[in-house]
Amino acid sequence: MAIVSLALGLVSMMQLSVDLTDDELRAMLSLSPPESPTPRAKPTNKFADNPKAIELGEKLFFREGLAGEGTTQSCASCHNPDLGWADGIQFAKGDGVGTLNTPTVRNSAFSNFVFWDGRADSLWAQAAHPIESPIEMHGSRLGVLHTINDDVELKKLWVELFGELPKYLTSDIGALHAAPNEEFGEIWQGIKASEQLAINTAFVKTLKAIAAFERTVISKHSNFDLFVNGLRKNDIELIEKLSPQAQRGMQLFVGKANCINCHFGPLLSDGQFHNIGLEPYQDILPVVGRPDGIEKVRLDLFNGRNRFSDDTSWKANGQMLYMISNEHTVGALKTPSLRDVALTAPYMHDGRFATLEAVVQFYSLLPGFPGIGHREETLNRLLLSDDELAELVAFLKSLSSL
Repeated sequence: MAIVSLALGLVSMMQLSVDLTDDELRAMLSLSPPESPTPRAKPTNKFADNPKAIELGEKLFFREGLAGEGTTQSCASCHNPDLGWADGIQFAKGDGVGTLNTPTVRNSAFSNFVFWDGRADSLWAQAAHPIESPIEMHGSRLGVLHTINDDVELKKLWVELFGELPKYLTSDIGALHAAPNEEFGEIWQGIKASEQLAINTAFVKTLKAIAAFERTVISKHSNFDLFVNGLRKNDIELIEKLSPQAQRGMQLFVGKANCINCHFGPLLSDGQFHNIGLEPYQDILPVVGRPDGIEKVRLDLFNGRNRFSDDTSWKANGQMLYMISNEHTVGALKTPSLRDVALTAPYMHDGRFATLEAVVQFYSLLPGFPGIGHREETLNRLLLSDDELAELVAFLKSLSSL
């Protein structure tokens, strides 16, 4: 309360473009802490903050053909730094075309669950999915290990960090590493259990290196953060970094529009799952959402409670204790962070909205009905004026990293 009271005094002194209530100011300050947030330690990945793992992970992330001989994609193919660490297109495109929009990697290290439906409980578990998806990288875990083994630089870094690669890579069956995942699945059945374990163990180490790099992809300070810092420091030059229009949008965000109900904290996301009531898009079936994600994460060989985790305790995997699957979570999808949101168009899980203006208009009117489940009860039509819509968009654009 002391911080809020002090800031209120500064607001009066600096004659802001808006008159903030005590509650609005407290909410606004919560969106920009004095210090930039850093990802929590990840006990299930003991290499999470290892500098050598980060170095290796970065090279793996940008390596074209990572998933094996005959493949061409890299992680960066869909998570391009120049496109907000997403891909800038409506539907993810790899070896085929999907029906979901590519989420950004930026700030994903702060998430308890990854993917729109939360089907992975860590970044390292997530990385396995696109590698072996027939419409994404269309490779295999054995293919990844062969890529590393055949690349002098990657192999050197991998061996220095993790030790020797599995001897199995040089066997006759190992030579079939070019086989895509659906063919590799048949090959896998003929591999001894001990060899499967060796391959999976080496594959997981590789995934953990990729995750270590992805943990470093974090938003930087924005004009909004400079504005808040200016309030704290009584610095008019910093306060002026946020335009009067964006200041009014900020007030709407934490007040009348109640965006902060789901987009709160430094990342402007609750990290939870909601059905916002989007109508089915064209001829694409609606996704079941969170219930599907819960089922998949529970069965995932690479979840934090399974043998390849570096800490299988409930203390390290507390998020797995409170996964809710019921009629209220059908159609519910993950709340994205709004940090750098202006850089990651198009929007929504199916990329249906090309602009932030269209997104805000949807929340203002809440048209139609969801194709599955029911709309979140906390959502109400905002019925914003054209000026208010523009103000909210101006605030969202002020969240871009400088």
